[in-house]
This record gives sequence, structure tokens and C-alpha cells, in this order.
Amino acid sequence: MDWSDRNAPPPNMTVMNPVNGHAHLIYLLAAPVPVSDAARVKPARYLAAIQEGLRRALDADKGYSGLIVKNPAHQHWATRQWADAPYQLDDLTDYIDLPSPAAMRRRSKQVNYAGLGRNCTVFEIVRKQAYSAVRDYWRPGGATAFAASILNLVLVANHTDIGNPMQERECRAIARSISTWTWRRFTPSEFRTVQSARGKQKGAATRAQLLPKAKAMAAEGRSLREIGRTLGVHHQTIKSWINLGG
Repeated sequence: MDWSDRNAPPPNMTVMNPVNGHAHLIYLLAAPVPVSDAARVKPARYLAAIQEGLRRALDADKGYSGLIVKNPAHQHWATRQWADAPYQLDDLTDYIDLPSPAAMRRRSKQVNYAGLGRNCTVFEIVRKQAYSAVRDYWRPGGATAFAASILNLVLVANHTDIGNPMQERECRAIARSISTWTWRRFTPSEFRTVQSARGKQKGAATRAQLLPKAKAMAAEGRSLREIGRTLGVHHQTIKSWINLGG
């Protein structure tokens, strides 16, 4: 009943060791949250923050990863059901204070921590590396080599960027998700599209910054080539800007 004394959400089930009183508290989610899914990293981060918030509210074991639980059906344990309905993630946040993303990153680096935050930290680090790394494998048969390189990056991050390394099977799940999603979605054509969009965005920002100067110089009778040399922009671009700017 410690959860009640701490004003924590009622667990769906508690499984207690009657000898020493140690227990696992089980919260049933209305919808599953993949913790190694490149397409849905935000829900995983949200779940990790909720898990840490619950852990703090309950003063629970920081080193418990949640991968193994006492068997509720075994006669040795004292099993009780408290809440009938499964929880939406937002329901759980009504009872706890959510740690910030920065606090979660700090927590994942602590040696005694073993929670979903570790998965999210490694996932975030390696998925960003994958966007650049995949370009080295754009060739027939490159997917296998790319997947192997991502697994290596995950294993390195697992031992250098978090305090309590995950098991290898967790690393393999993260690496498989990142490599599969990146290979399917980050193609050469997609890369060119992204680069083009970034170029247009940068060009629009440069135009907005330099157009007033270009128009002022043109009003002074300066030539397009002179304006271009002064501003570091091709004179044809200056011409286009002034025509578009009116």
C-alpha cells in the first residue's frame, strides 16, 4: 500500500514477496508503446519520462530495467489487483512530475540507472549519426553493411554514453529499427529533396537580409555586377531579387 501513501496512481496489479515485502507494481497501458521504433521516437521518450516520474514518486529501484517481473500467478507471491482499467499515458501524468528531457539525459548517464531513458538516449545519438552514415552505403547490397555499421555505433554508444549498459539484445533491437527505417526512408532522392529544401530556405533568408541593401545600391545607380561583388552574390541573383522585390 506504499503507492497509496505516496499519492501515486493505483497499479493494476502488485506482486509482493511476503517474506521481505519487496514488490513489483504493474501498470497496464491501453495501447502498447514501441521502445525501439524510428518512426515513433516521441512516444518512447514520453513513456521513459513517465517511467522515471513514477519511479521518483514511488522511490523505486533506479537499477530496475523492467524486463523481468515476478510471476503474478505463482503461489509463492502475494498478488493483488487494484485498478481494473488500463491507463492512457496522459492519465499517469496526472499523478507525477515529469522530468525534463535534459534531466532524462543526465539520469541515463548515472551508473545506477536502468530504465527506458537509456534506450532513448542511445537511440537519439545513433539515429542522427545514421543520417550521415547511410550515404556511404548507397550502392547495391549496401543495406547489410549499413546495418552492421549501425549496430557497431549502437554498441559504442551503449558503453560510452549511458551509465548502465543495456543487454546486447536491446542494442540489436535499437540498431535494427534505426538501420531499417533510415535505409527505407533516407534514399538518394530523398536526400536531394532535403538538400534542395534547405537551399531554398537558406536562399530566402539571405534574400531577406540583403535585398534592402541591394535595392538601396541600385537606387544609387550602382550596376548589378557592382552590387553583386559588394554583397557576395551573383549579379543574376541580384537581378532576380530586385525584379521579385518590386
